[in-house]
Amino acid sequence: MIKDSIQQNENTTPNSKQLAVLKEHFPACFKVDGSFDVERFKAEIASTTNVVQEGYELKFLGKSYAKLLASTETTTVIQPNEAHNSLPENANSENIYISGDNLDGLKHLLKSYNGAIKCIYIDPPYNTGSDGFVYADNFNYTKETLQEKLSVSEDEAERILDLTKRGSASHSAWLMFMYSRLLLAKDLLKDDGVIFISIDDNEQANLKLLCDDVFGEENFVAEFARITKKAGKTTELIADNNDYLLCYRRTDDVELNKNSLEGQGYVLEDEFVEERGPHKLSQ
Repeated sequence: MIKDSIQQNENTTPNSKQLAVLKEHFPACFKVDGSFDVERFKAEIASTTNVVQEGYELKFLGKSYAKLLASTETTTVIQPNEAHNSLPENANSENIYISGDNLDGLKHLLKSYNGAIKCIYIDPPYNTGSDGFVYADNFNYTKETLQEKLSVSEDEAERILDLTKRGSASHSAWLMFMYSRLLLAKDLLKDDGVIFISIDDNEQANLKLLCDDVFGEENFVAEFARITKKAGKTTELIADNNDYLLCYRRTDDVELNKNSLEGQGYVLEDEFVEERGPHKLSQ
């Protein structure tokens, strides 16, 4: 199985998964040599979709590399902790705890739980400069391989390799780390699933743009501010006493805030009662 995964990874590119989906649903848009005919694809969808010529996107060093990492198969094997599992209190447990690289862990989970998870919560490194985050990996791609797979210049391939081998806590390194993992997390979610991500000021803005890229801007649900210290932390300008919790959904099938408020004092009504329900006044 591992040998098959290694062989498959040799032919994997950052957009292999996306091309497979397109080939399944739009086979006529692929030429005999396997290349994708973009103009024919535009013609296929033009009658029902507005093809936008202008737009913007989040770009950072290693974005295509992160997508490649998300597209390849894991070559690791899960080994059960027999001693832990044999304890009486764990005998009937339905929980799964995976210890190891979370990139591999997500890939293993996808084999059994693709599109099956209702709620995901992650607490990634905040990249504060003092939290110990340093991105590095050991996938051992060569410069020539990255040039071919990612369609990048020799200079960019060298910069990506330098970043992954020497270790880095730059914004690009953090985004590269997060992007591959969020792509996999999205595939775990059910259509009515949601994901919550903790973050603070250091990467909040970048995380919002990254999640817009992965989940779609239209699937942003909310950003919650969480008080971390009531007294705040003294800075030169203002007390810093909160971090954030970003929430995104997989699709618009999600229904939130459906808990009954009966008996909790919500008895007042206004012109928005049909849309928002009753309310109460608090001091």
